Amino acid sequence: AFNAGDFNHGMSMVSHALPARVIKPYQEGVFLETMDEGLRLTVTDGEVAIQSIIPAEVAEDGSALLPARLLGELVRNLEGNVELETQSNEAAIVKNRGSKTRLVLFAADEFPDVAEVVPESITSISQQQFKNAVRSIIFAIATDETRRILTGCLMETSADEVRFTCLDGYRLAMQRVYCKHEMPAGTDVLSYILPGTLVGNISRMLPDSEAPITLTLSKTHMMAEFGKTKVYSPLILGEYINYRQILPTSWTTAIRVDKPTIMSAIQRASLIAREGSNNLLKFKIEDQALTISALADKGDATEQIAIDFDGSPLNIAFNANYLYDVIKNIDTPDLSMRFNTNVSPCVVCPVTGNQYTYLILPVRVSD
Repeated sequence: AFNAGDFNHGMSMVSHALPARVIKPYQEGVFLETMDEGLRLTVTDGEVAIQSIIPAEVAEDGSALLPARLLGELVRNLEGNVELETQSNEAAIVKNRGSKTRLVLFAADEFPDVAEVVPESITSISQQQFKNAVRSIIFAIATDETRRILTGCLMETSADEVRFTCLDGYRLAMQRVYCKHEMPAGTDVLSYILPGTLVGNISRMLPDSEAPITLTLSKTHMMAEFGKTKVYSPLILGEYINYRQILPTSWTTAIRVDKPTIMSAIQRASLIAREGSNNLLKFKIEDQALTISALADKGDATEQIAIDFDGSPLNIAFNANYLYDVIKNIDTPDLSMRFNTNVSPCVVCPVTGNQYTYLILPVRVSD
């Protein structure tokens, strides 16, 4: 017996592993097994597996594979105490007050075992830190499977920070989380490529909490553990792009601007930009003023913003969406933009400190 609310919460976690396209019957099942702590729910698509333990009163130990979506929808329509019992490997009976539903069991012998991850490293950060970092960069993963390595999120662990980086060839997004680490002797940085979509899903599964999420990593696999939930997945194997080579170390033009001011200017100018053929925003940077302009058949827009300016005046153009994605994800009240030429990447970073680094490639325009 278990509480419907507890079960719904467990299902909302494990159902992230249900595949969009089912190839084998077990992939649409949820595997229930009794444990000392209650009832463990497991869903796997054959690669990613998610387990969650919910409180339950166990009258008799056992396990069963049930249709996940159907069971989930059923319990979402129940309240309070739910009783579940299986009948001789054929069906499960779900009872709640005057309601009684019989569900046919799937064959559990096909359900794959979840292999434990033998750690090369273990990283623990607060759920809130993980969530904030991932949410601010995940837009920059590649969605194109032909560049599989770029569909990943690079995680680099060193003695006093964890870096998460995503890039798709048009922009780069990196966030640092500061935390102390025991590193293996002689190792400065450990790098892993986590599957990007999964990392995004985990960030959505996490509550706003200072409780830890623990990432256990081997050379080939990862396990993320938070609360009563564990997420297992293979890593993406291969060499990630050396993004440090792309990051400019010097600049000829730099500005400081208020985040809300530039954000709303970009939003307004983008209304016109997206009506044009190339969705372009042009920047004119000069002493104390940034002018953002957009041009289309249906009209044109000009936004002028006060800035702190250092260096040489510059004209440069960006894809409006790529620019918006970066600025939207910045959580400091102001920001710094650094430029070299109108064809080299623009770096967006904090005015003080180095918590985040974004890079946006400009669009070449003929004057």
